[in-house]
Amino acid sequence: MRNRIIELIEAANALDPRVVFLTGDLGFSVVEPLQAALGERFVNVGVAEANMMSIAGPLAALGFRPFVYSIGPFVTARCLEQIRNDIVYQNRAVRIIGVGSGFSYGSLGPSHHALEDAHLMAALPGMIVANPGNVAELDRFFALTLDEAQPAYFRIPRESGAAFPVPMFSLDTAAYVVRDGDELTLVACGVGVADALLAAERLERDGLSARVVSVPVVAPFPKTALARVIADGPVVSVFEGFPGNPFSVGVVATLFENGFRNAYAELVAPHAFAHIVGDTQALRRDAGLDARAIAEAARRVVRNGASRRMARS
Repeated sequence: MRNRIIELIEAANALDPRVVFLTGDLGFSVVEPLQAALGERFVNVGVAEANMMSIAGPLAALGFRPFVYSIGPFVTARCLEQIRNDIVYQNRAVRIIGVGSGFSYGSLGPSHHALEDAHLMAALPGMIVANPGNVAELDRFFALTLDEAQPAYFRIPRESGAAFPVPMFSLDTAAYVVRDGDELTLVACGVGVADALLAAERLERDGLSARVVSVPVVAPFPKTALARVIADGPVVSVFEGFPGNPFSVGVVATLFENGFRNAYAELVAPHAFAHIVGDTQALRRDAGLDARAIAEAARRVVRNGASRRMARS
């Protein structure tokens, strides 16, 4: 999706000369077309992410439209104080692009894995946080937030994501069915949607009908929209990040506030740095976040739900 976000910014620049792009010495082999289009409004700040945020905030105050680009941990954890004070506290419309959500950067190791970035950004008042599952969701969120007067964080993977139809969602309605089913619900965002769809195919071979729901906006969390699309049965949520993330918390809050009484399972990355070296898929498999693990969690939660119904009868 990183290629697509550059294309979207380039298209926005063609219509609006206020677009400014700042990078922390990253993105090369991807950002060159944007550099040529923006000229002096393309700024390589260098390995100085805190300064980059302190530049972006005032640029937004002056009426520019700054986009800030780097790898997830570098553009969130490394410069959190400057995001908090110079952008969010001032309510500046800066678009922060964190590339490489979750384990996307695989063998580059924990320094490049973005597993707590959503927590950090969603904890800031007024920050919009998106974790699109494919290019179409990215396109929609980009269009939604282009004229928003508040800051936004794009949590995007390196992959393009699965192919599924995307409705014209708003920030309030960003939870919708991408595959229907009536026995249980798999709720996911980002790259988790692709694995949830593969898991649903596995479950279908077992005779289980799984609904898959995508939630591309995780802050503010669309609880009302999610409550409307959950099937009457067990729920499994999938998020490629540490426990306590805004997606998993939002799902649980939705279920609790709506009197949900069926079995529930939460799949997240273990609360530890990766202890193996491997590519993205190996790390997801080790963390229990691949399609096989999702399908197994679904089977388990269905069994648990059946046991609870028998105990109550």
